[in-house]
Amino acid sequence: MKRFVWFLLAIAPLVVVPAAFTAVLATGSPVLRATIPIEAHARSHCTWHCHNHGCTHAPHLPRALAGDEGVYGATIAGLKAAGKAVVPKDPHVGYGVVNLAVFCVAWPGIMYALYLVALAQRRKIRALRRGAP
Repeated sequence: MKRFVWFLLAIAPLVVVPAAFTAVLATGSPVLRATIPIEAHARSHCTWHCHNHGCTHAPHLPRALAGDEGVYGATIAGLKAAGKAVVPKDPHVGYGVVNLAVFCVAWPGIMYALYLVALAQRRKIRALRRGAP
């Protein structure tokens, strides 16, 4: 029974995430979009206008994280360089491909692997507490 519970915990993210994604799509949510939305600029908060044309609001994160010369800028520069290497004839397509590969495949894969490591360590800790070798 305990093995079955650990198995369920291990596959839970692989079941819950697609189920949640499917539920969002089934409800007709605006999450699935064919184009980038066009919204008017708002003084009080960011809208899609900020995404599409640049943001003039006071930043909430330090420039080292969110500035063009910080982590954000380095990430974008790295994605652009990798995109240019992957699809030299159309770097914009390459940027999109690399962006999806990194943030939709590699990053979630690494997070899932770390989740499995944490589960395995949790099992070992529990076994050691019970006195098992």
